[in-house]
Amino acid sequence: MQVRLSSHNLGNCRPLLLAAALAVLSATAACGGGQVQRRDPRIVELEAIEMKVDRSGDGKAKVYVKDQGALNDEAMAAFKAKNWAEALRLFDLLIKEYPDQVGRYAIEFNAGLCLTRLERHADAAKRFALARHYSAGTRNARDAIFLEAEAHEALGQWPQAAALYRAMLEDPEIHKEIGGKLGLLDELEAWARLGIALRKAGDPTRADKAFKSAERLYEDNREAPLVADSEWVARAMFERAEIFYELFASIRFRLPVERMKRELEDKSNLFLKAEGIYYRCVRLQNRPWSLAAGLAIGNLYSRLITDIEGAEVPNDLDEYTMEVYRDELWNHNEKLAKRALIIYQKNMELAERLGDKGDWVEKSYQGLKRMEGLIEVNSARRVRLLKTPAPPLPLPSPATPVADPGQAAPPSAP
Repeated sequence: MQVRLSSHNLGNCRPLLLAAALAVLSATAACGGGQVQRRDPRIVELEAIEMKVDRSGDGKAKVYVKDQGALNDEAMAAFKAKNWAEALRLFDLLIKEYPDQVGRYAIEFNAGLCLTRLERHADAAKRFALARHYSAGTRNARDAIFLEAEAHEALGQWPQAAALYRAMLEDPEIHKEIGGKLGLLDELEAWARLGIALRKAGDPTRADKAFKSAERLYEDNREAPLVADSEWVARAMFERAEIFYELFASIRFRLPVERMKRELEDKSNLFLKAEGIYYRCVRLQNRPWSLAAGLAIGNLYSRLITDIEGAEVPNDLDEYTMEVYRDELWNHNEKLAKRALIIYQKNMELAERLGDKGDWVEKSYQGLKRMEGLIEVNSARRVRLLKTPAPPLPLPSPATPVADPGQAAPPSAP
């Protein structure tokens, strides 16, 4: 048996070297020294074993046998045990020792997963890109490119993520690399995630188009059970409604009155647009996005009430007139508040039907209590206002006498 040690680490392996030397001496003695002997059929000759020392990872010296199968088994054992750092070290050793191995795709892919778990997303993106390269032309590359895009998302690199999703959907060269066009479910996910990435990158117009593409794909294939159950359909609808909600929330009512009229019209149109898309999402009854949409509808009404109450008013109103003005606003807002109260209640009921006892129930309950409090406060103000006598109207100031045009002006003083 031969033992070959790395020369740069012999000092760390003296016990192993001594054991190997003794084994060689014993074999020589058994064969009669330097005389040529016939081969004993009982002796089994072993392949050379190469032992090395690795100092990567935590920097401590670790002795390992250069054997592809053993290293791979050890790496996968660490991976399954969720020992991500150790698994990554062993995957990197496999690449170092066997750079041209057939299974390079799997090793790069698994190394990327380890880096993702370690929240080293920039390194993970590079490893998934390598995995895509080593599996080009197969469907394995499809998984790699999705995870590469997700790594960019985790880094907040939305333009890079959007570019990858668009390439998956529209670039013929990428289609060749990932083994063909995306399947139906993957295409749904890619359109939805493209929309999210574009929205995060500050491009709501293109994001809206991407979300509409996901919705169209759903409408054309809604009879397929897996499509109907896809969370990415509901997510696309929710995210699209959020675009209109943000535009709606950005409008404030400001004087003069003509400007307020225009803002009210714009705000109302955006309100209706967002509400309609949120409701479509609710009807999918997909947890959690349908519950998020139900909560958002209630918040949409709540925000409209807040913005109406926060509208600019003339500075010359006295306290009583201001109370009358607020009460007049409440004539409109009370209907909105009661509607929001019903929506929050319905969302709690939907959460119960879907078996969700999490944050959506609590947030909807908080919204409901907020509307109840608002109704109570404004009702009390109305009662108080009815009991308060109106202040007397101010008397008109005496009119300055106007000279008769036909009468001569009095003589001026000397």
